[in-house]
Amino acid sequence: MEGRYEAVNHVLEEMRRDNPGLDAVAVVSSDGMPVVTLMSAADELKVSAMAATLQGVAEQVIKELRGGELRHVIVTSEEGTLVIKSVSKDFVLVMLVRVEAKIGFSLWQAEQASLKIAKILSP
Repeated sequence: MEGRYEAVNHVLEEMRRDNPGLDAVAVVSSDGMPVVTLMSAADELKVSAMAATLQGVAEQVIKELRGGELRHVIVTSEEGTLVIKSVSKDFVLVMLVRVEAKIGFSLWQAEQASLKIAKILSP
């Protein structure tokens, strides 16, 4: 199993290398536990739990509104954009992107990374 975590870590490191505006990135379990994180100066347990909760709430809202399948959650702030993307039913990708970064590229990157990570973490 350790090989899987190293492979996910490699995907996250590639994301950071290719996107200089990416401040933080993590894969967390749907129940809010950190799996692999690249965050500085953040409580990864707290961030993981909150991100998984936000994803779950957004899924319920979309379901209630009959809005189809949730693709991602985007939260913007003065300093950047939080992107939460479902990897599978068990895992979520969390990204914090600085405001000057290209959001279109970041969303594309999230999509590509989530496909890779889903393959790595599939049973």
